[in-house]
Amino acid sequence: GKGVFKEEFVTAGGVGLKGVNMKRMESKAVPGLFFAGELLDVDGITGGYNLQSAWSTGTAAGRAVADLAASKVLQVDPASAKAGSQPASHEQPGQ
Repeated sequence: GKGVFKEEFVTAGGVGLKGVNMKRMESKAVPGLFFAGELLDVDGITGGYNLQSAWSTGTAAGRAVADLAASKVLQVDPASAKAGSQPASHEQPGQ
């Protein structure tokens, strides 16, 4: 139906949902690439449905990115950890 102003707008097109992990909003083809909102092929009347879609998919993508970033930070390369424990050539031990 039409709204008070007798006009409705619908967004359409975007990244196909078959290529997206919908729980994480992550590309199945390119790991680490995330989508949200109107980048996705979800049709909806503007002003409410599309906003809810943007908030929900943005939240899911943001949480997935945060989880990914946290997992990268927690991964420590043993070689760099060992190298990092040595004082630089200009530093004296104990400084």
